[in-house]
Amino acid sequence: MTRLAVLVLLALWLPAVPQPQPQELDFVPVGVRYAADADPGRRAIDHDTIRRARFNVVVAPDDATPQTTALARIDGPLPGEPPAILVIRSSDLGRVPVVAMSSAENIKEAAWTLFAGGARGVIFDNWAGLLQNAAALAEASSFAETITRNMALYAPLRHVEQTGARALALKGGQESVEAHWLESAEALLLVAVNHGAESRQVTFTFPPEVPEAVWQNMLSGGSVNFVAGPTGPYYEHTLAAHDVLVLMIRKRWK
Repeated sequence: MTRLAVLVLLALWLPAVPQPQPQELDFVPVGVRYAADADPGRRAIDHDTIRRARFNVVVAPDDATPQTTALARIDGPLPGEPPAILVIRSSDLGRVPVVAMSSAENIKEAAWTLFAGGARGVIFDNWAGLLQNAAALAEASSFAETITRNMALYAPLRHVEQTGARALALKGGQESVEAHWLESAEALLLVAVNHGAESRQVTFTFPPEVPEAVWQNMLSGGSVNFVAGPTGPYYEHTLAAHDVLVLMIRKRWK
């Protein structure tokens, strides 16, 4: 019997090694790709620095396949606590590349575009690149803080199609502005992103089922009311180049 035949028989006889099943996410992973230091002490310091920048997970460069990605969750309640390892679907994560020339605007634009489009988590690739780009690090950290400080709001949100009661029409900036709905049992979120290099005056028109007031701007902290129109409420807003608008309304008051 040839060696090839023996190998084929062994492959048929030996039981398959079970692969870990991806876990369902009950939080929004916002983190960095991080090449772990061989020194455990140095690695613990790095994890603490990443956590203080408001990120809640790290991903090793070789801990991902087209199907699954292993996350190390570093936001445990106790400082220095070993990170919990979670295996999730790779398709649940969006990746934001970071290079020396990445601007803060590009980081913000890319992260919110991924999240608005349905990504369950966002990974900035990579930590070393962020450390060499202060503006990019500040913007990535700001995005992480926005999500992680209000996890009860953001974790249950799911992307919904723009049909029926969630139809959405844009006037102005159609070539560079995209908008998405994210929704949960408790809240409705509108995210609009201007991909253009110039500001855009945009009018958003909604069906009658969309409430007019009161919407909270999740990035500026202010509040806005939509205007009653003949076919439903509408809202006019100027989006700066590569800017993002995130509006939220509670479906019921507690």
